[in-house]
Order: sequence, then structure tokens, then C-alpha cells
Amino acid sequence: MNACKTTGLTLEQQERWPFLYSHLSSEIEIPSLTTVDEEYIIEMDKEISKILKHIGDGKAKSRESLTRHLTGLLQRRFQKNAQVQPFGSSVTGLSLGTGDLDLCLSFKKEQPKKVLKKIAGLLREEGMIDIQQIPRAKIPIVKFTDSRSGLDVDISIENRLAIHNSEMLKGYAQDERVRKFILMIKYWASRRGINTAFEGTLSSYAWTLISIQHLQITIPPVAPNRQKSGGKNLIEINGDVFDISNDSSPFESKNQQTIASLLIAFFDRFATRWDWNEMVVSIRNGGPLNAEKKKWTHSGPLPLEIVTGQSKNRMEHIMPIEDPFDHEHDLSRVVRAEGAMTIQEEFMRALHLLSEGKSWKEICTPVMEIDEEPEDFFHDLRNQNTNSLKQRAEEMKGEIVQVEEHIQSLVTERQNSRELLDLLRGTLQESRNIKLNRQTILSELRPLSMKVQESRQARDGINNRIAIPTNRIRQEMEKIFQSLNDKVDVFNAPNLGREKGDFSYFFELQAMYKASMESNQAHQEFIRLRREQNKEYKALKNTNSQEEDILNRLIDKNPELKGINLHPKTVKEIQQNANKLQKSINIQYSNKHELKREIGRIEAWIRIATSKGNQRTRKDSKPRQDRRQAPTVNINEVRERASTGGSFSLSELDAILSEGGISRIGAIDKSATSNQPSRGKSVRKKSTYRLDPNKGRKRGKKQSRN
Repeated sequence: MNACKTTGLTLEQQERWPFLYSHLSSEIEIPSLTTVDEEYIIEMDKEISKILKHIGDGKAKSRESLTRHLTGLLQRRFQKNAQVQPFGSSVTGLSLGTGDLDLCLSFKKEQPKKVLKKIAGLLREEGMIDIQQIPRAKIPIVKFTDSRSGLDVDISIENRLAIHNSEMLKGYAQDERVRKFILMIKYWASRRGINTAFEGTLSSYAWTLISIQHLQITIPPVAPNRQKSGGKNLIEINGDVFDISNDSSPFESKNQQTIASLLIAFFDRFATRWDWNEMVVSIRNGGPLNAEKKKWTHSGPLPLEIVTGQSKNRMEHIMPIEDPFDHEHDLSRVVRAEGAMTIQEEFMRALHLLSEGKSWKEICTPVMEIDEEPEDFFHDLRNQNTNSLKQRAEEMKGEIVQVEEHIQSLVTERQNSRELLDLLRGTLQESRNIKLNRQTILSELRPLSMKVQESRQARDGINNRIAIPTNRIRQEMEKIFQSLNDKVDVFNAPNLGREKGDFSYFFELQAMYKASMESNQAHQEFIRLRREQNKEYKALKNTNSQEEDILNRLIDKNPELKGINLHPKTVKEIQQNANKLQKSINIQYSNKHELKREIGRIEAWIRIATSKGNQRTRKDSKPRQDRRQAPTVNINEVRERASTGGSFSLSELDAILSEGGISRIGAIDKSATSNQPSRGKSVRKKSTYRLDPNKGRKRGKKQSRN
């Protein structure tokens, strides 16, 4: 593997970080942005304005709706003890439109045990997908995706400091120029792939702080220091005390720089003039802190030493950025060596492209291919026939009807599943009591069976030692006892040996009788224990019958459950099926939303196209006569009418005056009259209406004739 002797970077690494490699190997000089063409700045500002219009937060309503839904869900689960608050870019107004939804779940009282598992279970029931629990993080988090809106959501536990952070950033973003500048930095970092903390680069929040720091130290400053107030506002969170002072008073900047000029200055500063080894980004301070005084000097190897394999040690404070409230939290602690190299590469790249007069769009070219909505909302509809678009819209409306029917079917099926779950859970609860009773019986039956066995063994052991039954023993004892107590015949007296034998046999019978009585007692105990055992067996059999009765009642109400195994696993399977149905419902709702959105877009374009067509038609047609234009007056007709005592309008009076006045009323131009078209009546009646010079012709009183 060929590696550069100067930097130690391999060919692959040189291709990955070309601008940084050229800088490190002294192959190119670092360009200066102190003098930039004014026209270039103007054009960049125009370009930025277009981008800002395009990156508006189109998912704001979806976030609001989802926030309300999750808030209600969590509060129902944890009652009044729970408090849900959004934070992050959705609150600050600094969202690029693709940001996640961040929620903080805090508790007014003691935090419930296993809260993450409870939240995860609740989310599964609601049909959320890709649910992940991160319990060992500094701030425990549940991550998931809303299947309906497609929004990624993070619910963090007791992350109240983030709420205050968001409130402060919201105050900074109230200044329109500050907001636009931060959005452009985040836009650049996002598209260049250096805004993901878990991938080893800086978080979007960190880039926001760097942006504000730049605006604070720009001369004159564009952004104020909102934490520089006289008093302190201390709060305690999990045993730690934080100062959350936030000056919300208005700030007027004397700086007149445009967004483009501020961006150029930003890259010039952080690509060349910002010393990360000695300077700490601190918006709390209003300017960089000394790394040595902060005790945040870079320790460990350089990123170059790690990526080239010269060191495997851990580096710290590589790009120190102080959290404005948690002053011991360095936001660069997540930055890995490759991430630091990539960030430096992007700073150098932007610096060189700006010096070459490249467009902001080119500077922000995405490192990976992404799907972007075209700026023209109707780009794909412009060349299509209006009638075909109308037909397409109608077809989509038909699809919506089908989707709604499908949704209704799924909702009904899920409702049935939920009702079945409730029945099974109730039945399980009822059978659980029977099972507990059975366990009690079994626990009592086991030692009882052992006692029965012991009693049987004791009885049988005694019986094995007894040769004859108890009644025979008694008879023999009576016989021997009688013989030993009879009067002795002196002439026929038994010998001593026989008498000793009788006594010995009597004592043996006596011992056998005693053992026999013990055997009888053992047998009676055995019988008693067996009766208790049989009673327990009967009770155990009764529990099985009770369980069967419960299952039979359930099947009688729901015949489709015939053959079902009443077991918690069955309930779990039905629950999983209900969750799948909910996911399907969410997908169908999303499809319905997309169809409605597309129908609205098509109908909007049809209205626009129709309006444009009408405008073109009016332009091509003859213009209408101006209503205010005076009508053409036939002077001879007016004279004739006036000579016979008829009335006339002001326009006709004006025509008479322009033609010589009242004196010429009788002089009718016959030639002109002869050329006029006939009006259908040869003789006109004399008008009996008065002449009103002010209002023209008006109905008045009839005059009497002489």
C-alpha cells in the first residue's frame, strides 16, 4: 500500500480528503476571502433566497399532530405524573424540514420503574415501527418511526435542560438574519454529511452553536450574548445545578452584511483562522474561551495520527464546543478521527470553491444522491392535457374510495382483535385464579402423597414381621396363658424346658400382638391419608372441569375460537396481529393522504391552466368598447328633433353647439339626412317631455297644447 511520505495518507485517503491532503502536503496555498467580488455576493444572496423558500418546514403540521397524539398517549399511560414537552429544531424554528421530532418525558413525582419498556410496549400497540430502547445513555431514549407520517421520533427521559436550550435558541432565531444564516450552515453540513453525531461528526445542535458564535464575534456583532445578564436563574436536574439565564430583550444589530457575506466570513474564519487547540466555542461567553483555562486542551493523538495508524489512543477536545447551560459538556466528544478529518476537509473545500466563485448550490452539493423535490411544484403537469389530468384526478378519487373501504375493513378487523383480546384477557384472568387454586392443591398434594407412601411402607414393614393375623395371635396368647395358669398336676407336671418354651412363645406372641396393633394404626392412618388424597385429586379434577367450562363459554360466545389454546402465548400472538393491522391502517392512511395531496395539486394546476387559457382568449379577441366613450351623434337627426320641440341629451346638445349653435337648428343637411338609414317610422310624434340640461332626457310633466 503506497502512502504519502509527508502525511502518511494512503491513496484511498488522499482521494477521500483531497483538499485537506493538498493543504497538508503543501501542494496548494490556502486562498484568502478578504476581497470578494460584490456581484458574486449579490448572486449568491439571490441563490440563498431561493433555497430558503424551498427548504421550508413542510412537516410542521405533521409534527404538531403527532406531538398532540403522543402527549395524550403518554399522559393516559402515566396519568397526571407525566409531562411531555417538545424541543429541538421543531421548537426553535431552525428546522430544515427533514428534522426529527424530539420529545422530553419528565415526571412530577417519582419516575416509574422500567419506564422505557412501558413506553416501547405502548408504542408497539399504536403501530409504531423501528422501536429502539437506549437505556444506558446519559439521557435514556426511546427511538422509533411513526409509520403514518414517516417522522423519526426520539423520546428522552428527564431531558429538561434541552427544553431550556431550545427556548434560548428560539430567542436567537427570532432575528430573521440569524435564523437564515444558521439554516444555511445546517443546510451545508447536512448535505456534506458532517452533521451526524453517531457517525463521528458534529451534531446539528453543535453546528448551530458554532454559527451563533461566528455571529457574536463578527464586527459589529449580528447576534447578542443572551446569557450575559446580571442575575442567575438556577435549577436542579437529577442532583446537578445549572444556570439557565436567558436574556430575551430585543437586540438591534448595526451590522449590515448580507447572508452571503456572513457565510464567506464564516468559512474564512473556521477554515484558517480558528485555532481549535486553544479556542473553545462558547456562546455563553459571547466569544471563544481559552482552552487551557477551561482545561479543555486537546489531549491524545491528532486525527491524522489515528487514521494513518500511528496511534490507537483516544483523543479528547478535538473541536471543543461548550454547551451553553451544561458547561462541563463538550459537544465534540462524539467526534472521531475520521469525522474530524472530514470536517476539516469540508472547510477547506468550501474555502477553495468560494475563492473560485462557485455557486452556493455547488458548494452544498450532496455527498450522496438524495431525492429532492423540484422547485416547480407543477413541473410534471405543465405539458399534460387538461382532460387527461381531470380523468387522472377522478381515478385517484376512486382509489381513495377503495382505500377508505380497505381502511374500514382493517379497522373492523383490528377492533375485533381488540375485543377478542379483551375477552381472552378476562378469561385468562378468570382461569388464572383456577390455575392458582390448582397450584395450591398440587403443592398440598405432593407432601400428602409422600405421607401416604410412608404410611404404606410402615404398615407393610410391620406386616412383613408378623407371621399370623392379629386374631390368631390373640387366640394363641389366650391358649398359652390358659395353659400357664392352669392348676398343676403334681403327677403330670410339665418339665422345666417346656414351661420355658411356653413363656418364651407367650412373650413372642405379646410382641407380635403389639406390632400388629401398630400395623393396624398405620393402616388406619394410610386409609385416612388416602381419603384426603382422593379428595385433593377430586378438587384437582374439578379445576380442570372449571377451566373447560370457561373455555366452552368463550367458544359459545365466539364459535370461531373453537380449537383455541387458552394460553398467554395465544394472547401474545393475537396482540402481534393487532399491531400488524395497526401498521397496515397507518400505511393506508398515509396512502390516502398522498392521494388527496396529489388530487389537490392536479386540481390546482387545472385551475391555473384554465385561468391562463381564458386570459389568452381575451387577449386574442377584439377589445370591448369603452363604456365611457361618447356615442356617435347624428347632427341632422338632432336638429330635426329639436326643430319639432323634441328633447335631447347633453352629448347631443354639445354636438349642436359645436356645429354652430341653436341658430342653425332649422338648417338641416338634406344630403346627410338622405344617407342615414331609416329607423322604420317616417313620422315622429312630438315629444311632450321637458328638456333637463343637467340630467339629459328625463320623464317630466306633460305640457298642454294651445
